[in-house]
Amino acid sequence: MTSKNSFWASSRENHKRRIWVWIVAVLSQLLVYGGMMMIYLSRIKGTYAEGGFKTLEGFHEGMCRAARDALGFSDNLYGIIFILAAIIGMQGFSYLYDRKKVDMYHSVPVSKNRRFAVVYINGIFIYLVANLSGMILGTVIALSQRAVNADVLANAGLAFVWNLFLFLAFYHMMILAVMLTGNRFVTICVFLTFVLYEYYLQNQIGRLSRIFFDTYSEYYISTEPKLSVIYDCTLNIWSIKNARDAAAAAAIAMPIVGKWILIAAVLLGLSYFAYRKRPSEAAGRAMAFPVMEPVLKVAVAIPVAFMAGGLVYDTSYQNEMLQVAGMMAGGMIFCTAAEVLFDFDIRSLFKHLPSSGIALAGILAIFSVFKWDVFGYDSYIPAQNKVESIAISADGYYDSYWDENRQYMDKSQFEKENMFLTDTEPVLALAKAAEGADPENMGDGRSVQILYRLKSGRQAARSIRVDYDDPDTEALFNRIFCTDAFKKGVFQGITEETSYADVTRVTYSNGAAKTVIPVEEAGQLKEAWIKDMEQFDFTLVRHNRPCGILSFEYMNYNQRQWFVYESFANTIAALEKLEAYYPMELDAADIESVTVTCYHNELTELENAVDYGIEPRAVAYPATWDVGYTDYTVSETFYEEQQIAQILPHIYNNWVDAPWGRYKDLDDNYSVQVVFKRDSAYPYERDSYYFTYSFYAEQVPEFVAEATAYSGESE
Repeated sequence: MTSKNSFWASSRENHKRRIWVWIVAVLSQLLVYGGMMMIYLSRIKGTYAEGGFKTLEGFHEGMCRAARDALGFSDNLYGIIFILAAIIGMQGFSYLYDRKKVDMYHSVPVSKNRRFAVVYINGIFIYLVANLSGMILGTVIALSQRAVNADVLANAGLAFVWNLFLFLAFYHMMILAVMLTGNRFVTICVFLTFVLYEYYLQNQIGRLSRIFFDTYSEYYISTEPKLSVIYDCTLNIWSIKNARDAAAAAAIAMPIVGKWILIAAVLLGLSYFAYRKRPSEAAGRAMAFPVMEPVLKVAVAIPVAFMAGGLVYDTSYQNEMLQVAGMMAGGMIFCTAAEVLFDFDIRSLFKHLPSSGIALAGILAIFSVFKWDVFGYDSYIPAQNKVESIAISADGYYDSYWDENRQYMDKSQFEKENMFLTDTEPVLALAKAAEGADPENMGDGRSVQILYRLKSGRQAARSIRVDYDDPDTEALFNRIFCTDAFKKGVFQGITEETSYADVTRVTYSNGAAKTVIPVEEAGQLKEAWIKDMEQFDFTLVRHNRPCGILSFEYMNYNQRQWFVYESFANTIAALEKLEAYYPMELDAADIESVTVTCYHNELTELENAVDYGIEPRAVAYPATWDVGYTDYTVSETFYEEQQIAQILPHIYNNWVDAPWGRYKDLDDNYSVQVVFKRDSAYPYERDSYYFTYSFYAEQVPEFVAEATAYSGESE
C-alpha cells in the first residue's frame, strides 16, 4: 500500500511540474475539435441556405457527414498530435539535460524504474485527457445541431484509436531521442531523423534508380517505406476518410494500427534500455553514448550527400561529374558539422576522420552500385520456369476502375489484382528483345510495364521500351492481347458483376452524334460487346480506330466506356436495332460548312531549328506579327456540298480515342472543324454545333491542300 501511495504521490508531483504542458495540450484539442465542428457544420448550413440540398433528409445526412469528418479522421489533427508527442516526451524527461537535476533526482529514494514509469504514464494521461476533452466538446456541439448518428460515433471511436497509437509512436520516438542525447537541440535533430529517415532514404533510392536504371518502374511496385509512421498516415488517410462506412475504414486502418503498436513497443523497449544504461554525466553532452556519434554521423551523411548531389545534378542539366562532386562536398560538410555539434567546439571540424572516411566511401560505393548497375537490375529477366504469372500494362488504354465498394481504384492496382498471364513466354520475349534496343531508332517507341510474379513468392517490376511498329512486337502482343487473362485485367466491364439496376444512363457516341439508349437494354448491349471482344487482339486495335464509344453511367457517378470497332458486328447490330448507331462518316447533307486549318509544321520546324553555321537560311521568312514568331497557319472554309462530300470520308473525330493506335495514322498538320446545319435531324450534341476532326494520314484531298497552301505572305 505504501508503494502504491508513493507511486501516486510521485505522479501528482510530476503533474504539478507539467502545468504548462497540460494547458497547451487541452487548449489545442479543444480549439481544434470545437473549431472544426463549428466550421464544418456552418458550411453545410450555408449550402442548405443556398439551396444546395433538395430535401431535409439530404441536409441531415450532410450535417452528419460534416460531424463525422470533424470527429473522425481529420488532416487538421496530425500536426497537433505530432507536436504534442514531441513536447510531452521531451518535457517529461527534460531533467536529464541538467546534471544538477539528475543528481537531485537520483538522491531521492525512488527507483529509476518508478521514475521512468511515472513520467511515461503521465505523458499518456495528459494526451488522453486533452484528446477526450476535445472530442467531447465536438460531440456536444454536434448533438446540439442534431448531427450525430451511429456512423459518426463509430468513426469517432475508430479515429480515437488511430490517433492514440499515432501519438504513441511519435511519443516513443521522442523519448528514445531524449535518452540518446544530452541537450534539446540535438534531441530535436535526432527525433526528426527518426521520423523522416526511412521516408527520405527511400526517396533518394527511388531517385537514383530513376536516373540510372533504364528499366526502373514504380508502376506496380513502388519503393515505399515499411516502418515510417508518418508515411503510413499520409498515404492511407485519404482512403480511410472516404471509406463507405466505419467498417470499411476499420478494414484499412486497423492493420496499420497493429503495425504501429509493434513499432511503439520496440521503441519503448529501446528507450527504457537506453534510460537504464544512460550515465549521469551525459547531461549537457550532445550524445549520451559516444559510440552512437559515428553511427549517427555515417547514417545521416549518406542521404544528405545524395540530396546535395541531386540538387547539383538537376541544376547542372544532369551533369554526373558535378553530381559526384556535390555528393562528396555535401557528405564532407555534414560530417564536419556533425563533429562540431557533438563537441560544441569549432576545433572539432576534422575529428574522427575514420568515420568520415567511412561515410564518404559509403557514398561512393552506393553511387557506383547505381551508376554501373553492379547487381544487374537492368539486365534482369527471370527464367520462364521460375515465373508463376505476369501482369503487363501496354501503353494505350485507360478506363475508370473501382472496387466492390464503388471506391476509385488506380489502374495499376486493378491490373495487379486481376491480370494473371500464365503464358509468360511472349512477355519474356518482349523483355529480351527490348534489352539493348535503341529507343532513338524506334518507329513508335512506347513504355510497357511488367510485373513478374515468381514461384518463390517474390515479385519484380520492370519498365521496357518496345517498338509498336515492329512486326515481331505485334506478333508477341497478339499472343498477349487475345488471352482472357489480359482482357480481364484491362477491361473491368468483362468481369464485373454489376446489377443493371445500378445503371442510370446508357449512351452511344461517334464523337458528334450522341444517342441515349433505354437502360433496360444495358444487359443486351453488354453481352453483344463481350461477344465481339472474342476477336480482340493487338492487330485490331493497332490498325483500326474505334467507330464510337458505348458508355454506361452508374448510380455513384462512375462511368464505364467501351470502344466499338467496325468489326464488332454484334454490338453494331444491337445498336442499329435500337436506332442508336451512327457511323463515323458523316453525310454532307447534314453539314453546313467545313473549315480546314493547315499549320504548315514543316515551316515552323525549319524556323525553330538552330543554325550555328554562317550560311544564310534557304527560306525567306515573311514579316511577323510578334517578335520571333511567324504565323504560318492557313484556313479555308468550304460550303459547297460537293466539296464537303469529298472531305468527309477522310476525317476522324478527335473525341474518340484510339487505344494502342498508331500515332502517325492521323495528320497533325491539319485541323478540321465541321459545322452542322442547325435544322439537321442528325442527333449531334446540341450543346455545340461544330466538332473537331483530323485527316487520316496522306488522305488530304488535293483541292484542300491547294486551298490551304502557304503563299509566302503573312496570313
